[in-house]
Amino acid sequence: MKLLSSILILAVAACDRSPSKLDAVSPPAPALAAPPARAASPLAANPPADLESRLARIERRIDKVAGVLDQALGPNQPDPAATYAVPIGEHDPIEGPRDAKVTIVEGYEFLCPYCFLAEPAVQQILAKYPSDVRVVSKYLVIHGAPAASIGTYACAAAKQGKFAPLKAALWSHLFKLEGDAPRVQQDQIANLDAIATSVGLDLDKLKADAETCKAWLSSSRDELATVGVNGTPTFFINGRPVRDRSFAGLEKVVREELAKVSASSVAPADYYDRVVMASGLKQPRGRFDD
Repeated sequence: MKLLSSILILAVAACDRSPSKLDAVSPPAPALAAPPARAASPLAANPPADLESRLARIERRIDKVAGVLDQALGPNQPDPAATYAVPIGEHDPIEGPRDAKVTIVEGYEFLCPYCFLAEPAVQQILAKYPSDVRVVSKYLVIHGAPAASIGTYACAAAKQGKFAPLKAALWSHLFKLEGDAPRVQQDQIANLDAIATSVGLDLDKLKADAETCKAWLSSSRDELATVGVNGTPTFFINGRPVRDRSFAGLEKVVREELAKVSASSVAPADYYDRVVMASGLKQPRGRFDD
């Protein structure tokens, strides 16, 4: 019945007071006196079985309608006003101190042009808040096998302590700006070994680790999907979804979260686990939830 109530409220909310010829009609005559109250029918307290079965059928039909709408509209997006408990896995590459006050979880892919455009803002944040902000990487494959392969290289580089330099090298080699538009350099996708070597990676170890890193791609996909993410780039700052990917947009939320952490009695190293993970939403609320 909660779902039925939600849909009824939605229908009422859609009514507005638009100008109409009906507004010019004379006011109605005074209402007649109300008839004497009748005693409550015993049926009101004990509805017949056929009424209950009809209500059950209506609820099932509404559930089907809601299911069709959800399928047509796609996954529900994270609410910018909410905080989400996005887990940090042991294989997630991290830039910045592990005991930082503010955690930025970034979902991205190395063949995503919008991720390329967002990267300078991320690096500006890290440069301005070197002791207070960490960036946790989660990889969401959008562009198929080539993007997946690049992701495993980045994960394997993290195991050698060289994630940040390889990340920078990948962005500088895989894209070039033509005017204001980033263009993928297709020849560089097949040049990953040379890019890895240029930052001092051990290729034998990297390739061995790259196989195990496929699990990171899967866990990143599943964890992001759980909180309603199906595109890149995406940012959660101490669990808050941030849609403004500019430096100013990211920094605004970072500063707000720094103030919250400072005002709390929780140690910065414990804040993400004890506050964000403990109280954040595990997934977006449904469209028809109360």
